[in-house]
Amino acid sequence: MIKKILTIILITFSLYAQQSPLDQNQFMLAESYEQRGDFAKAVEIIETLNKKDPTNIQYFNKLNSLYLQLKKYDESAAIINSRIKITPQDISLYGLLGSTYYTAGDRTKAYQVWDDAAEKFKTNPMTLRIISNYAIEKRDFEKAIEYLNRGKEISKDPFLYSYDLGELYQITMRYREAAGEYCDLIKANPSQYPQIESKILSYSNKPNALDETIEVVEKHKSDDISFSYLLARLYIEKKIYDEAFDLYKEIDKKQNTKGADLFSFGDFVYRDGEYKTASEVFKFLIDNYGDQQNIPLAKLGYAKTQEALFIQKYNAANPEWKPFYIPAKVEEKEIEPVINAYQEIVKVYQHSEVAIEANLRMGILYAYFINDLDEAQKYFAIIAYDYPMSKFASLSFVELGNIKMRQAKIDDAEKLFQSVLKLPRANVEDKSYANYQLARVLSFKNDFESARMYLLTVVGNLKDNIANDAIELSILLNTAKNDSSNLALYCKAEFLTELKSFNEAREIYLQISQNPQAFVFHSIAKLRAAEMLIATDKYSAAIADLSLIVEEAEKNIYADKALYLQGQIYQYGLKDSVKAVESYESLLAKFPKSLYLDGARQNIIELKKKLS
Repeated sequence: MIKKILTIILITFSLYAQQSPLDQNQFMLAESYEQRGDFAKAVEIIETLNKKDPTNIQYFNKLNSLYLQLKKYDESAAIINSRIKITPQDISLYGLLGSTYYTAGDRTKAYQVWDDAAEKFKTNPMTLRIISNYAIEKRDFEKAIEYLNRGKEISKDPFLYSYDLGELYQITMRYREAAGEYCDLIKANPSQYPQIESKILSYSNKPNALDETIEVVEKHKSDDISFSYLLARLYIEKKIYDEAFDLYKEIDKKQNTKGADLFSFGDFVYRDGEYKTASEVFKFLIDNYGDQQNIPLAKLGYAKTQEALFIQKYNAANPEWKPFYIPAKVEEKEIEPVINAYQEIVKVYQHSEVAIEANLRMGILYAYFINDLDEAQKYFAIIAYDYPMSKFASLSFVELGNIKMRQAKIDDAEKLFQSVLKLPRANVEDKSYANYQLARVLSFKNDFESARMYLLTVVGNLKDNIANDAIELSILLNTAKNDSSNLALYCKAEFLTELKSFNEAREIYLQISQNPQAFVFHSIAKLRAAEMLIATDKYSAAIADLSLIVEEAEKNIYADKALYLQGQIYQYGLKDSVKAVESYESLLAKFPKSLYLDGARQNIIELKKKLS
């Protein structure tokens, strides 16, 4: 790069060195006229300079550029022809001449110039690439493709033409031909595979692109192992995971990768949410590669996929659309296979990071699905106290704190969240969450000033997942700074909500919303009171409360959320699709800047499909 810059500097210097100071000043004057839009005066000066020194490339380029800007195409053609007489071996001049004719609207003449150049310099392998670039510049992709194909026919090096052809076929949506060119490149040089795969995946989401590409790559499957990798990746992209799985098995046999590619595939589809296939992949690895390095991770992956499949089933039975709800009870036998899988990992791979994560997953299952908090604490405590240097230690302290919150032991919860902040290896997200939870704990204890201080550390990072919740709580604490009695009452209701004592919490929210002195809390308290009704399945009463909030419009900052929740009740609670659509469409009309617009639009589309 430095050599290139030095070369440019030397060329520029030599050009100026060939000019007299007077000529340099004249050239700079012409440029100033050009910048002001006075092209005629600029042309007059450059024409004089060009006559004085017709070999000067700087004068030629500037004069041709000015002619084209003034649409003086005959003059442009004449000056290019003059230049050709001086340097007849310069292929780019023929490209430039054809480009002038093309711009003037004479494509026949442009093609003739380009074709003549292609014939004249046919022994130069770069000729057709240079000419095709001028056609591309004019967005005449078909002509460019024609030249590149001619070049490919006479060349032994596909790299000179196939890459450009692939891009042009891609631009013109001829994906089958594009795939053919890219396959030619892989055949010629398999080391180019990563770049080619990336190029193909960049347009694979276009209509028909994936199907046409797969069709071509399948024909090349036996040519080189790279095509098997590419085909498997395309199968994944098309979400035909079974075919991809079979192909990775073949690859593993041919390459003797000892399950490495299969493990990567299983991990990929797990992260893509295809838990059934991921489970099959990890089970296959466990059964066939028991002595390999990745097997502990494969066993963990298998257990996690079983957990994910269980959670999918669990979520289908739980009203996750509700802001607050009492989770459905789960029989331990339903989750026993997952627990057993994690326990086996802990037993076989004691003290390893895989075993530590298995303990964490079991703690989460007992805490949030079986609702056995005592059993959950055992698993979290193993990690927090026996493995404080593990990357899972901070999350274990967080979960122990959450359990104490659910048990109404807020002093214990405070100590545990403080422990997260003291851990040397605690990750940023866990620290942020701990700070947020500490702020909530302190607000429940009516220590509002300390709560504000903890929130300051969270709201500074807007990329953090908990930042929005922290901002909302921070605004409330700051706004209600001078109303500590109602703030304390509101925080009491929030604590009862945390304990899922929804009826008791609603009574306090109603008390606040009806108190004229607590005007700061009116909007949020009214919304929370309605949310408590939703949590206890009192949908009709909730709709009535939400309607009153919606009527307040701009007087209540939660009016749009209230209308969105109405739609959710109709959609999921009462199964009334017509009313749900009406609510969502009303949201679009009344609150065009709402944060809930995207969700409302998506729900309208889904509901109208059902109604039709």
